[in-house]
Amino acid sequence: MKKHKYLLGILTVLIVMGCSVFPMLCTDIKEFDASVDFSIVLKKDGTLWVMGNNAAGQFGDGSTEGCAKPRQVMSDVESVSAGSWHTMIIKEDGTLWGTGNNNNGQLGDGTTVNKNSPILIMSDVKSVSAGYGHTMIIKEDGTLWGTGGNYWGQLGDGTRVDKNRPVQIMSDVKLVSTGSDYTMIIKNDGTLWGTGYNTDDQLGVGDGITDMRITPIQVMTDVKSVSAGGWHTMIIKDDSTLWGTDRSYLGARQVMTNVKSVSAGRYFTMIIKNDGTLWGTGVNYSGQIGDGTTEYKTIPIQVLTDIQAVSAGFSHTLILNNDGSFWGTGENRYGQLGDGTYIDKISPVQINGDQNL
Repeated sequence: MKKHKYLLGILTVLIVMGCSVFPMLCTDIKEFDASVDFSIVLKKDGTLWVMGNNAAGQFGDGSTEGCAKPRQVMSDVESVSAGSWHTMIIKEDGTLWGTGNNNNGQLGDGTTVNKNSPILIMSDVKSVSAGYGHTMIIKEDGTLWGTGGNYWGQLGDGTRVDKNRPVQIMSDVKLVSTGSDYTMIIKNDGTLWGTGYNTDDQLGVGDGITDMRITPIQVMTDVKSVSAGGWHTMIIKDDSTLWGTDRSYLGARQVMTNVKSVSAGRYFTMIIKNDGTLWGTGVNYSGQIGDGTTEYKTIPIQVLTDIQAVSAGFSHTLILNNDGSFWGTGENRYGQLGDGTYIDKISPVQINGDQNL
């Protein structure tokens, strides 16, 4: 009996230590994505949860009814990406499914008809990024495929013709991020490439030519990750420096150092540094930065500490704390923060406190 009590005591200590030293042990949330007016959350058990607007069927639950509290819609999900009003889902067997708005063929099912239940698109899929009206897909073999709106060359296939089925674009691709009518691509060698809309120099080429690009053009080297926003791009290099592009200057310029991850929203950016602090910059009219104000920020300001992950949407932000608590701030008129109300928040409110998550 004493031995059992001793072992139980050790186990209790390890659990307590796990919450502070190994925070991932204390959260059920695997990944999440903030979109225009809805949010999606994937839990570690493979269940997919949604909140906010569902007018185009982007929840994939067979309805167009939205919700202001998290609602489970699927299971056996491996990864997910929210576009403006469509959702792309990778299941545990590697199959890709799409639901929601499909006016440009962004679901890739061969039609331009909206779907309110997920439809099978492809197999052997590694990752996916859903943009404003297009979708980019990386298969297990490293090939990059695109479908949907292509007026600005955002698919990168050398044309300006929309596609309603995925077409192959490149090979040897590691990561892809879709913005508003443009796409940023990281190859396995760490080179960064961009294609599509470039009027604001969001591709970051820096050659003074802000015309659209209909095939990917190389932008930088030694790139670890990238986030394409509304009309700006945020880039983390291998040395953890953060770089940004927008209309105010040509090419990318360094913004911060010691950065772990970044998420570019429509007109704002949320940044996590290596020490776990969360920083925000840009437009803040709905409180999406979460600093308790609605004031525009011209330089990054610190918002929170002890943060694990963040996702910046159109005008709201989702935040995962190291202790597993899940928070939202900003616009909430469709219930996209999931706190049970339709009231905007200028400071983060907890979503998984008394909610379903």
